[in-house]
Order: sequence, then C-alpha cells, then structure tokens
Amino acid sequence: MNTKIKTDKTATLPKTYRELCALLMPRKIHDEAELEAAQEIMDVLAVLPTRTPDQNDYLETLAELVEAYEEHAVKFTKRSGLEALKFLLIENGLTASDLSRLLGTDISLGYRILDGERNLTTKHIKKLAQHFHVGPEVFL
Repeated sequence: MNTKIKTDKTATLPKTYRELCALLMPRKIHDEAELEAAQEIMDVLAVLPTRTPDQNDYLETLAELVEAYEEHAVKFTKRSGLEALKFLLIENGLTASDLSRLLGTDISLGYRILDGERNLTTKHIKKLAQHFHVGPEVFL
C-alpha cells in the first residue's frame, strides 16, 4: 500500500468496524507510508469526544500494528548491517545459498558475506532493501 489516506478531521468517521476497515484494512505495516496512513486515522479517532465500541477496537488494533512496526524498526537501528542481514535471513527462513541466489551471484558469496569475509556492495544493498522492504540504511 503506497497510498496516503486523507482524513478530514471535521468529517465523521465510520462507526462500524467493517466500515473502518473499508477506509484502511488493518494489517501488518511494511513501510513509512503505511505507518503514516495508520497514524492519521488514529489521530482522528483519538480526539473524538465519544467513540463507538467498534471505533475503540479499531483504534486499539491500529495502535498494536503501529507498535509492532516501530519495535521492528528499532531492532534494525540497533544492529550492524551484517547483524540486520542475518536477522532478516533467519526471520524469512533463508540460508546463505538463498542469499547468493537473491544477489544473483555464485553460491559461495552468501557464505563469505555472512562470515564477514566480503562486504555488501551498493548493488547488493539495493537488491536486499527491495527484497526485504526496508531502507538501504539497514545494511550500512
């Protein structure tokens, strides 16, 4: 999802969970654009003088999704590029051989990168960032 949700703060938000889901389906947040869309709706819901039980549930769900995304993002900022790569490979069930195939190189390169014998090139970083849906700074 790369579309930004525009919410008019003076407009009435839907009252039912189903209608709120039509506005923005609650799901795992993958990038900053999705984060911003969820936060916009949360901001509007949070300042409503009264909320329906469905609006409360929806707000709580979005808050949990935002928190999970932010926790995940913090994990990357505290890791070196190599640690982040290893973490992503494990989390996605990928091996050093898979890394080599992903980078489009000979099978030994993945092992050498993970052993610290070789560094990631700019081309590798771009491929990894695109594949894992993260910013390239994660691997620096």
